[in-house]
Amino acid sequence: MKWKTVYRIAFFLWVGIVGVLSVIPSPDKVVAVPDKFAHFVAYFITASLCYCAFRRERLSFLIFLGIAVFLYGMAIEVIQYFLPYRNFSIGDIIANASGIGSFFVIWGVYFRITRRKREGG
Repeated sequence: MKWKTVYRIAFFLWVGIVGVLSVIPSPDKVVAVPDKFAHFVAYFITASLCYCAFRRERLSFLIFLGIAVFLYGMAIEVIQYFLPYRNFSIGDIIANASGIGSFFVIWGVYFRITRRKREGG
């Protein structure tokens, strides 16, 4: 099996897990992880897996990827607004966007470093 296939399977499984966990009632604090940190990490991983699954180096693709992952998070927040046991949260949206943005910052640094090495300088 090719790595791209593995990443695509992992990406769709991850998106499904995030979606399900986002709409079921919250369990009582099983793990003491701050909510915003969990959102940050979840969307950093989502953006990372999406990039690995559908890897393209064009800027237009990267912008599309970021917007798509952000809209996924927004859709979940909107759905949570209508669930009696969940809450819509601007803070969660900001944490999601921060995770996505952090992926792009790290990706940009990594891309520049590897490009310099390839170019011999």
